[in-house]
Amino acid sequence: MAHDEGAYAMIRYHLAGAAVSLALVVGMPVQAQVPAPPASATPAPPADIPQSHLLAARDVLVVTGVADSFESIYNEFRVRVRDMVVSTRPELRKDTDEVIAALKSEADRKRDEIVASSAFLFAKHMSEADLKEVAAFFKSPVGQRYSAARPKALDEIFGLLQAWSVNTSNFLFDRFSEEMRKRGHQI
Repeated sequence: MAHDEGAYAMIRYHLAGAAVSLALVVGMPVQAQVPAPPASATPAPPADIPQSHLLAARDVLVVTGVADSFESIYNEFRVRVRDMVVSTRPELRKDTDEVIAALKSEADRKRDEIVASSAFLFAKHMSEADLKEVAAFFKSPVGQRYSAARPKALDEIFGLLQAWSVNTSNFLFDRFSEEMRKRGHQI
């Protein structure tokens, strides 16, 4: 029976870990889930989507902060590479900083590519009028308050998510085991 309890605990542990992983993946922004297409695969704006529609979609990306998240890729790269290289090779600090700074313009071009691709996708899925309404909301006082509160609220939600997903996974596995026992199966 002790062997069964150990297997039971291991299954619960793995289910809880899977639930946390799934919850984190589902909760991530879409741009973090989908790899960016190679530069050559970046879709050119089709003739059937007017430039004004694409600009409305781009405006939504900017006012909602999605475009800022693309900028964070370079900032994270800069910090991590500098820390990694300089911590092991302090004599490379000056050259590391210069090379990273020189890469900023290339990073900006990459950011512009993903913003354009993302704007195309939003324009493909939402009307220009709807996009303008979304942008108007985020530019309004309540939209700006929402944008200001969102990062802290999401951080707090992610803090709750781990314990919740473990507890929920354990609860569901317990209920599953109970129902299987009622059917004559020992799990």
